Amino acid sequence: MRVPSFLIWIGNTVASFFRNSTTQKVLGVMLFFSVTILIVFSSFSPKQVMLKPDEVAQADIQSKINAVVIDERQTDELRKQAADKVQKVYQEDKYALVNTNDDINRFFNSVTGILSTADEDHLPPLHDLIESTNTLRDEANLQLHSPTLAQYIVNAQPEDLELIRQAALSVVQNLLNKPVTDEALPDIYQQAQTQIDSMGYSRTARDIIKLVAINSLRPNLIYNAEATAEAIQEASNAIQPVQKNIKAGEIIVRAGDRVTVEQISILEQLGIQRTQSYTSTLIGAGLFVLLTFWVLIQFLRRYYSDIFKDDRLMLLIGLVFIIILLLTRFLTMIKISDNAEINSLVGYLAPVAAGSMLIAILLDNRLAHFLTLVMALYVGLITEGNQLFYGITAFVGGTVGVFQVYRLSQISDLAKSALYVALANIVTIVTLSMIGGSLSWNLILVGILIGAINGILSAILMIGALPYLESAFSITSMIKLLELSNPNHFLLKRLLLEAPGTYHHSLMVGNLAEASAESIGANPLLVRVGAYYHDIGKLKRPEYFVENQRGFENPHEKIAPALSALIITSHVKDGLEYARDAHLPEVVNDFIAQHHGNSLTRYFYGRALEEDRDGTISEDSFRYEGPKPQSKEVALVMLADSVEAAIRSLQEPTDAKIREMVKKIIKDKLNDGQLESCDLTFKDLDTITQSFCTILEGMYHKRIEYPEVIVKEFERRRETHGDNDHQSTERD
Repeated sequence: MRVPSFLIWIGNTVASFFRNSTTQKVLGVMLFFSVTILIVFSSFSPKQVMLKPDEVAQADIQSKINAVVIDERQTDELRKQAADKVQKVYQEDKYALVNTNDDINRFFNSVTGILSTADEDHLPPLHDLIESTNTLRDEANLQLHSPTLAQYIVNAQPEDLELIRQAALSVVQNLLNKPVTDEALPDIYQQAQTQIDSMGYSRTARDIIKLVAINSLRPNLIYNAEATAEAIQEASNAIQPVQKNIKAGEIIVRAGDRVTVEQISILEQLGIQRTQSYTSTLIGAGLFVLLTFWVLIQFLRRYYSDIFKDDRLMLLIGLVFIIILLLTRFLTMIKISDNAEINSLVGYLAPVAAGSMLIAILLDNRLAHFLTLVMALYVGLITEGNQLFYGITAFVGGTVGVFQVYRLSQISDLAKSALYVALANIVTIVTLSMIGGSLSWNLILVGILIGAINGILSAILMIGALPYLESAFSITSMIKLLELSNPNHFLLKRLLLEAPGTYHHSLMVGNLAEASAESIGANPLLVRVGAYYHDIGKLKRPEYFVENQRGFENPHEKIAPALSALIITSHVKDGLEYARDAHLPEVVNDFIAQHHGNSLTRYFYGRALEEDRDGTISEDSFRYEGPKPQSKEVALVMLADSVEAAIRSLQEPTDAKIREMVKKIIKDKLNDGQLESCDLTFKDLDTITQSFCTILEGMYHKRIEYPEVIVKEFERRRETHGDNDHQSTERD
């Protein structure tokens, strides 16, 4: 059945979409993003509870750590007691007595005004005045008969009314001479009635005095609510929170008990009680992972653009990162003891150092330092207990691990890294225990043991994973280079047996190049390994190369210069064939392919020019195919190769001749354009020149010729010493 064209188009579009490098990178980041969120979220979801007051606990809930919490119930109670003891703040009303007197005078002035009117019936307005004045009828219990009082006022003489007014003023004067508050007014009213009842006036006259005196009374101390609130707040703040020590393993809530508000408060402070839903936790975990991923990607884009553009290396970084987080999460779930304090130390087992060392060996040590910091943050996030301490220990251990594998000189350095990481962990754990106040010998001993296990575990993981990661991601690490530098490698053994001159030459080139590698920013180990293998192509026809011709005829004398040049230049192609058959890394193959660049075989080209009568000789036929050196390391081996061969040809290699030859060789390579594709600077070339001269002058220094007398004396003493030894042997 024929497939419709639109389905074919859709299939091709989808396939091209997923083959796109950007798409693959985005999908890869999303995958690692999702996995990381799940790891982080899983560390929160099982270890927290959501209890409510008066709810029955289904299981024992205990603290994982030593902590100091605040007893909020007792603290609130003490603060309430302190607040209750605070006296109310009052402010003096300087005009209270004046206003009271004014009210009394105003009443009698109104009475005078009513009585002075022309109306014959003064009782109604007086009745209204009395009723409106008696506002405290209920509060002060002033049940006065208004008509009687009104009639009394109408019949009274002005002198009598004046006496009543003076009596009322005297009563309020006596009462307001002492502090009076709102709360004290009921007592003041009672005192006023008692004083007035004791006066020698008629009952009606006393009622009028009560009417005007009591209704005009007011407090002379006004309550200041704002100042009182401030005083209460100060008293509450002066009470320090009541602290309570919680030990690791202490049961906060027992199964079957009703949960109290106080217990929930303690659980919240310990991070066991959830105060929000899992949705918000998931969102928070996503935001944290997004932030760290963004920082990491920006770091790679700015400082390691070559790694950022390589999907394979980005996958390696993500894989190492995820593996370390998964191992950490798994280790935090292990229960190493029934003692909660000891069990909480499991967070120190996070093998961050393994990931740090892998990144340092496979990619770059500075990148490894940055990733160590990021992984340490995650360790602090996904562990329980002293999370800050766990993160600090992971960072210190990882950093020390990077220091130890930064420049490997032998395989045993990998094993030594375990010792240094373990020592760093132990020191860090003990130091942090002292800071945290956990000086129990049991805890310190267990912490030391865990720190040592962490170092050993990290080294085992690193050494175990390294070969697989190297192979899977086609990375040539320092470990692989160290293996290739072993003289027992079958190619080097063949070179030693079949082309010993070339073998010795390769060792000399390696020594020359390695000596100046680090000073120009090149990798010394890579330079040494590249020098060892750069001439393995000479295994095919070793007798055609001058260093292997020991007392034999030179075969080049019997063949044409063009054929000689072809044989000489073909050792590059032959070397690449040997290298690929031996599965040498591409970074080593570059030395084989590029160590001559496209330089000219001058000797055979010169011979060809001498024999060329028709002028048909092309210089290109006598050049290597190239390419030119693409890195500092290959360029360094090229220069060391040419210099070593040239110095060996000198009859009497004095210091001056050596310096002159070294400068000439380097200048010729520079003028021939062999160094234009690498990033060597003139300063680097000067450093290389000085390094080459120092080593070569030491190798070819002129030996001291001892005088004949001294030689004879040495021989006499040797003979005497030999006779003595012989006699001693016979005696024995």
